[in-house]
Amino acid sequence: MQVAGFAIGCALVVWCVERALSKGSGGLDKLREADPLLVAVLLGSTLVSIVCSGYTFLAMARPIRRFSAVEMQAVNLMASLFNYAPVRLGLALRCAFHWRVERMPATDIAAWIAGVAIVTLGALGSALAAGLVQIPLGRAELALDLVWFATYGACLVAGSALTIAIGRVPLLRRFLKGGERVLSSPRALAESLAFRSIDLSMWGLRMWAAAKIVGVTLAPAQAMLLASVAVLGAGNPLGRIGWREALVAIVAPLVVTGASSPEELDALTSQMALLESAGEAAITIPLGVLGALWCLRAMRRVPSKPRNSPVENHAP
Repeated sequence: MQVAGFAIGCALVVWCVERALSKGSGGLDKLREADPLLVAVLLGSTLVSIVCSGYTFLAMARPIRRFSAVEMQAVNLMASLFNYAPVRLGLALRCAFHWRVERMPATDIAAWIAGVAIVTLGALGSALAAGLVQIPLGRAELALDLVWFATYGACLVAGSALTIAIGRVPLLRRFLKGGERVLSSPRALAESLAFRSIDLSMWGLRMWAAAKIVGVTLAPAQAMLLASVAVLGAGNPLGRIGWREALVAIVAPLVVTGASSPEELDALTSQMALLESAGEAAITIPLGVLGALWCLRAMRRVPSKPRNSPVENHAP
């Protein structure tokens, strides 16, 4: 299914490129003539986002296992790199590394990954709710104001309370055998949500910079809404390539105004979607190669378990 999804994603990239180059008033020229400061924001926000993503995993794991920041960043970069593959290998390689190098039990790994997923979906859902709640209020334009932040904070608090309550269910404790502490630790949740919130804001900043480069006027609240859409597209199980860009290109014309015609708006938002994704790939792929090499060396340093260990010889 993922191979088929990758093929469809490649077709979606071609579709986005065709839209971007049709009546796009020189899409490639805009990139060559872009303000260096905007390019720096595009790439710098990606770097901060990657670091915050790694610290999200680090903070969530603290109740059950302490990792070094270097190790966690390297593993996170490796996983991000291999999510570009036709079959998304990021999660599988992340689990394999910690099982092989750290000897983490499967229950701890499962609880940890589930905790990060809950934090990610919680921050993402809160950001979407904060943007969409303004539509019933009759606002002509989304605003990153008190209503936005109040809605975002309220959703995070409610989601955290529910997660902690679930983590303290006795049945879950018996099943995870200590791994449930990642879900029931208020500190781990608070730190993870803080890092994930900064991560999401960097996605919004990158979207804003890409919009400025191609000539689209994007307010902060609109940038955050499209960033949330991009995260949804990037995290879909069918593949990293194409789906995110197409989803942003489809949704962006619904929240962006200012173009002279619908055709020009389609072209500009497609340019924005492709540039935002390319800005992330330009940092993630080379750093991901370095992270993968670090992880490979770490795995090679771990001695293989002997077939006939003393424990096995004296096992009842």
